Amino acid sequence: MIVFKHSLPVIAGLCLATGAAAQTQVGDAQMLGVTGTCETLVVGEQQFSDTCSEKLLNVSYPNGRVGFYFVLEDGRIITFSGMDGANPTPDSDVIDLDKVIVSRKDTPDTPDVFPAKGTCGFGNPMKGAMTVSCEGTLADGEAFSARFTTDGKPPT
Repeated sequence: MIVFKHSLPVIAGLCLATGAAAQTQVGDAQMLGVTGTCETLVVGEQQFSDTCSEKLLNVSYPNGRVGFYFVLEDGRIITFSGMDGANPTPDSDVIDLDKVIVSRKDTPDTPDVFPAKGTCGFGNPMKGAMTVSCEGTLADGEAFSARFTTDGKPPT
């Protein structure tokens, strides 16, 4: 979840605005989840789109760091992580990404962490279906992209 700089009770992507819908407190962080369709999920040469589930999580940390967690059908998670950026509109937000994290089947406690540069942009799921769209490049120059459209149901 992202804590919007506006006082609107908006959840963007899975981001939480002050006083908004369902959220889970995990330590000092806040987490929200949405359901929908994972349309694209690619990290470098690895294609995850076919194994991406209908679940997307968002975690917002007190220091302004935000993560979008794309859940794969086999339980692995691809995370796009960065700092909350400027809101283009009152009902949208941007995350300035600095890393992509890919969990592993063989060593789930030791994910692959890739320095990255890019953004995730998203709208307000409290106003119906919206899309989370992430893109950028890894430090080695390989591209990454992700696109998830919610089913319009409120976040949980």
